[in-house]
Amino acid sequence: MVIRNVALVSLFAVAMSCSSKSTAPAPSDGIERLPELKLPAPSANGFQVVMPIVRGIPASSSTEICTWSDKILDTPLDVKSATGFQTKTGHHIIVYYTTKVMPAGTTRACKDEDMASFRYVIGTGGEGAAALLPADLAAPIPAGAQIVLNHHYLNPGTTAVDAQSAVNVEMVTPGAKVTRSGNVAFLDTSLRAKPGASAMDIKCKMAKDLRLWVMRPHMHEWGTRITVDHAKASDSASTRLFDVQWDPDFTFHPPAVERDPNEPYLLKAGDTLSVHCDFNNTTSNDLTFGLEMCVLFGQTVDVDGQGNIDCDGGSWGAF
Repeated sequence: MVIRNVALVSLFAVAMSCSSKSTAPAPSDGIERLPELKLPAPSANGFQVVMPIVRGIPASSSTEICTWSDKILDTPLDVKSATGFQTKTGHHIIVYYTTKVMPAGTTRACKDEDMASFRYVIGTGGEGAAALLPADLAAPIPAGAQIVLNHHYLNPGTTAVDAQSAVNVEMVTPGAKVTRSGNVAFLDTSLRAKPGASAMDIKCKMAKDLRLWVMRPHMHEWGTRITVDHAKASDSASTRLFDVQWDPDFTFHPPAVERDPNEPYLLKAGDTLSVHCDFNNTTSNDLTFGLEMCVLFGQTVDVDGQGNIDCDGGSWGAF
C-alpha cells in the first residue's frame, strides 16, 4: 500500500465567534490539535486522518463539515474498520472517497451536491470504538481516489465551542479472505423539481441478482417524503421497504435497513424496485440533480464482481 501525501492547503476555521480555547503545538503533519483530542497511533496496516479544528460551533446547532484529506491512493485498498475520535459535541465521522479530487486539506460546511461525487466507505462514532464491516466484507477504494471525511457536531449548549475529529482507518489483514462490498444507487439524474410541490417516480428492473446488506434512502432539504417498494417478478408480490417523512438532517445520516451479509436482502433479476419522492421547492428556481436528489443507496455483497453500479432513470451503468 502506498498513499501519496499532498501538501496541506486551505486549512479552514469556522469563525462564527471568538474562542479562548488553547491548542496544542502542531505536529509534523502541520495540523493544530485541541489538547483534549487524544489519539492513539494508527496500526501499521492503516492510516490516520486528523481534521482541522472547527472553530465556534454555534450553540443549539447541528454542523456538518467535510474535509478532503491528503490521502490520495496510488494503489487500491480494502477497508475493514474505522475508529473515530472527537472532542465534546462530536457526533459521528463518515469515511467517503471521491475521484473528483480537491486540494488536500480543503474543509468547509458540507454541501448537498457533494453527495453526487462521494462514495460511502464506512461510518463510525467519535468515542474511540471501532466500527467493523461484518463477516468477511471489505469496502474497496480504487487507485486515484481521495479520502473525504464528513465530521458532524451537535452543540446543545448555550455557548459556541471549538471541536475536532480524527479517524484511524484499518485495512483488511493481508492474506485474509475478502468479499467486497459494492455500492448501488437507484436514481434519476434528470430530476427537475419546479417551485412548489412536485414528485418523482423511478422504476428499475433488475438486470442481475443483487444482494443488499444495507439500504439507505436519500434526499436533500426540499424533500418531504420518500417511499421504496420491491415487486417480485416471480409472483408480483410487493414489499414496502421505506416510507420516510423526510428531515433535512437525514441528508448525511439517513435511516437505514441493515441485514446480516450472510442473509442479505435479495433483488432477483426481473424484479422491480420503485422509488417515489415528494418535494416542496421553496425557491423560485427549478432544483436539478445535486441540489436535490431522489435516491435509494445500497451496499451489496458483491460476490459477482459488479463493483459500483447504478440504475439511472431505468438504465443500468457503472459509477
